[in-house]
Amino acid sequence: MIIDDVATYIATNITSLTKGTNLFKGFLPDNTDDVVCVYNTGGAESSRDIPTGDPTFQIFVRNEDYETGHALVIKIYDLLHRLVNEELVEGETYFYNIFALGRPAHLGRDKKGRDEFSVNFIGHIRE
Repeated sequence: MIIDDVATYIATNITSLTKGTNLFKGFLPDNTDDVVCVYNTGGAESSRDIPTGDPTFQIFVRNEDYETGHALVIKIYDLLHRLVNEELVEGETYFYNIFALGRPAHLGRDKKGRDEFSVNFIGHIRE
């Protein structure tokens, strides 16, 4: 699954993030203040002639401190944007490339006053 590969890659490259503690896939626990989540957001139609696909995913960052949250979403953006010819996890999905669909955005604050950020990506993969 794409979001598994992305979450593992992020945890491997950003040592402050640990899957299941402050890095999650597909859901965001409300009781964790400083957290990252990788969401599957669908993607474009697969090629009918070539075994490739174009899945999309979102990185969501929530943090009690604006500067810390912003720095983290930028770090993840820099890690993933323009990545080419990589298996994020050895033996798993091969990415021809990953591109951000825009710059990271501040979404505002949630009811508990925590700052929220997101950035969306598209990958071109071998199926």
